[in-house]
Amino acid sequence: MDKKDVLDVSVAWHHFSGFADYEIKASSISSENKTGKFDILPGHANFICVIYNNLVLYTPEKKKRIYAFEKGIVEVSENSVKLFLEGKID
Repeated sequence: MDKKDVLDVSVAWHHFSGFADYEIKASSISSENKTGKFDILPGHANFICVIYNNLVLYTPEKKKRIYAFEKGIVEVSENSVKLFLEGKID
């Protein structure tokens, strides 16, 4: 996959049992905010928003990763995605 076809994702997750900080590559991300569900693909417009409940990250290897959380912030800028997640839903 060409670098322009991949999202560089950085995750900072503060949850009840500790803190996780890692980086991963993604081909797309799906989540939701107060206005509804949305997708982030390579080449997405730059933006920042508050997200809720969960997100689905699809890797370049076609694997699906689901993250459940209470709330978070997503920042997208030039194929770089920063996720700041808080809490864990039981």
